[in-house]
This record gives sequence, C-alpha cells and structure tokens, in this order.
Amino acid sequence: MVRPLVTVITTTYNLVKCGRDKFLRQCLESVHNQDYENFEHIIIDGASTDGTLEILKEYEEKGWIKIYSENDNGIYQAMNRGIDKANGKYTVFMNADDCFTSMSAISDSVKLLEKTQADASYANVSYQYPDGASSLWKGDLSIVFSSTPFCHQVMFTRTQLLKDIGYFNEKYKISSDYEMIIRLVLGGYKLVHLDKNLAMFRYGGCSSNKSLMINEDAQIYCDLYKDFADFTFEEAEDIYKFHTLPFKLAIKLSKYLHGIEKIKFWAYNIRKHMFQFRLSKKSGMLRICGVWIVKP
Repeated sequence: MVRPLVTVITTTYNLVKCGRDKFLRQCLESVHNQDYENFEHIIIDGASTDGTLEILKEYEEKGWIKIYSENDNGIYQAMNRGIDKANGKYTVFMNADDCFTSMSAISDSVKLLEKTQADASYANVSYQYPDGASSLWKGDLSIVFSSTPFCHQVMFTRTQLLKDIGYFNEKYKISSDYEMIIRLVLGGYKLVHLDKNLAMFRYGGCSSNKSLMINEDAQIYCDLYKDFADFTFEEAEDIYKFHTLPFKLAIKLSKYLHGIEKIKFWAYNIRKHMFQFRLSKKSGMLRICGVWIVKP
C-alpha cells in the first residue's frame, strides 16, 4: 500500500488550568501509537500560559509533535493555521480532549481513500458523556442536510481540498466543521464511509452549548440553502430541532446524494414528516403528515 504523509492537527489552549491535561496526554499518545508510520502531528497552541506548553514540549523533545504557539481568535482560526502548516496529502483534526481508540485509525482511513480515490473519508466514533456513559455515533451522510452526520475527529480530508474549498468559516464558533461538510457535499466531492469505530469524542466544552449550536446551525442552513429555497430563520431552526427538511428543499438537495445515502435520506425525511412524537416531563410534540398537532 502506498503510504502518503498524513497530518494530524490538534489545537490547544490552557488545558492545565481547566484540568484537561490528562486528556491531552491521552490524545498525544493515541496518535503516536498508530500503526501507520508516515504522519506528522502538528499542535496549534493559542499562546497558553498555564503550563500547557511545558507539557507539550515534553513530547516535542521526544520528536512526537511540532508546536506552533501564538494568540488566535478561536478553534477554527487555529485549525486553519494548522492547514497552512500541514505537509500531508491527507489531514485529520484530533481535539486535545479526544483520542484515537483504534491503533489502525490512520492506516485504515488512508487505505480506503487511496483505494476509492475519494476526497474525504469518515468513520464512527464513541461519544462519551461526563458521567462516563458512552454511545456509538455512526457516521451517516444521508442526514447531512439536517443534522451533523459525523465528527471531524474521524474525518480524513485531502489537504489541498481544505484550502481549495476556502478553509473553515471563522465566523462560526462551534459549527464550522459541520458547515464545511455540507459545502463538500454541495460541491460534489466524494466522501466515503469507513464503518469502524476509530476515536472517542468527549461531550463538553463549547460544543455542548445547545442554544449556540441551534443558532449557528440555523444560520448555516440560511447561508448555504438560500439558492435552493426561501425560508425564515425560524424555519431554519426547525430544520435543526426536528431534523427534517421542507419537501421542496429536500427535493433540490437530494440530488447531491447518491446510492444508499439518497435512499436513506428519503426514507428518513418521509418518516419524519408522516409521524413525529415525543413526550417528556418538560414538553411534548406530535406531527402527522407534515401537520403539527402539538408543536413544542
């Protein structure tokens, strides 16, 4: 198998101060222990002042990582700086809180990418909650237009494509990776699924800010779907909250999916429109044949 260089990018900032230094070490070790030898691990640090850099320098002295440290305006500016530093044919972003759980994560992903000549690959991830419970998040491109289909920790992308498509949109604080995935699909790029659990994603931090996520995802829908249909910001919020698309919009977007993804896309949306029901102590909802009987 051809073994092209792969770049792993991790962003860091004052991890000791918030008690996440042990996660950082786990992250670095999970990358170093990969069975794929031809990779570089780049750290983009936001000018940490709490001892994080000292930890990183331990690993830099071992030759495991390269460190670049300067002030930034958030994670996506840091990730974009990492793209500019990347030398690999493919790039993956592994957050400092997260880690690979498979020693063959890189080699399996590269093998699939080289075999299929795809632009990006995505896989499954173990979603871990603060109480220690976990669940499997299985990558599913069919839901891309109304819900995040997978996380960037298991997405390997051609580095040049990340530059060609315009990098991450820095106006978003927590949803720019999702915005980029939609842009890739709308751009007609080829994404392939590796049906393996490659990493662990820890729930928490900025990504757990539900109200901000709803606001940003709704804005993404408004920005990226404006050429396909007219709808309000409130209707865009409903796309996120109920993970369904208006039928006219669904028809226009479905042409960007192919094969099993398109079949699953229509099965999911039709089922959601025909019947949705949820009852909890705080709220309930009921929609039948696209008509809200009880809307939360």
